[in-house]
Amino acid sequence: MTVLWCSISAHGFGHAAQLMPILNELGEAVGDLHVILRTQVPADFFQRHLRVSWELQDVQQDVGCVQRGPLDIDVAETWEAYTKFHTQWESKVEEEAQAIRLSKARLVISNISPLAIAGAAHAKCPVVAIASLSWDRVLEPFVQADSAIHSSILETIRNSYALADSLIRLHPGIEMPAFSSTVDVGPSAPLMRPNGYDLRKALGVREHELIVLIAFGGVPLNRLPLEQMSGMAGFHFLISELPSSSSYACVHRVEDLGMPFGEISQQADIIMTKPGYGTVIAAVQDKTALVYVRRNNFIDEQSLVDYIHRHGRGMELSRDDFESGNWEPTLRAVLNVEVPSESFPSPGTGDVVRQLKTYLSC
Repeated sequence: MTVLWCSISAHGFGHAAQLMPILNELGEAVGDLHVILRTQVPADFFQRHLRVSWELQDVQQDVGCVQRGPLDIDVAETWEAYTKFHTQWESKVEEEAQAIRLSKARLVISNISPLAIAGAAHAKCPVVAIASLSWDRVLEPFVQADSAIHSSILETIRNSYALADSLIRLHPGIEMPAFSSTVDVGPSAPLMRPNGYDLRKALGVREHELIVLIAFGGVPLNRLPLEQMSGMAGFHFLISELPSSSSYACVHRVEDLGMPFGEISQQADIIMTKPGYGTVIAAVQDKTALVYVRRNNFIDEQSLVDYIHRHGRGMELSRDDFESGNWEPTLRAVLNVEVPSESFPSPGTGDVVRQLKTYLSC
């Protein structure tokens, strides 16, 4: 059995989503692969997406950011959480290293935990980072110049990242100079396998009506302008985490459809989202119109916005318009945006798998 230790940030579902197509393809190339998922991402996410032998170890791997809904970072709470997580850091690294040794893992991959990388280095196990961003770069804008704690935490993260054998940077990825070696690959984009679901039939939507999937990632929305949404004639809205008591005929719960999320996103006419990696890559690949609401303080946002406009069909909805429910002009306008002539980059999944196999064959 070939054991792969896979550390995944639980800051939303995006980090796990990046790795699923890679792990699935690696499982096809390495017949006896067994993946240890070291993460607090819920098990049902992997049950829906992962097709290799796996087990889940529910252990915190990093902090990411503490958020007030999907659009706002709570900076004070984020630093408080980092301070707590980095207390007795060396002891945590030793615990992680011991767990890696006991697992007899051949390789550790991290997206994008510094603890896993430091633990693997301490256990003398090969370790590769696979990511489009890093937590030191996310934290940089929020560092207070007079805070020794902030500087110390940032230094610890960077020193840990430097211990990785390599960073495999997924396109579009930001600059991550803390890593000593970087290999660039294309986007992590899953190849969908249609299962015959019919979204319009499931919703009872007429041909001229438009389906809008509201998909802001794994951090639930605090509120939605449901009254304004219900007044938009010709639109049907799909959203997770909607209270079951909602009585708006044009607003539907994703959970009630019994369809894979990937098929829902493929069949929607428009996706409304923040610029998050998984949603953007999938929408561009599927040529689905995308309306995005900026966060304005997340490090990879501009690279993803640039990717949308270079390869896909997208328009920005202002934060004020999003919160007030002034959606209809943008939702109608985005359908007139043509797909750019420049095709999107080829997926990098195969390149990542080839890189990982070199470590597993040693």
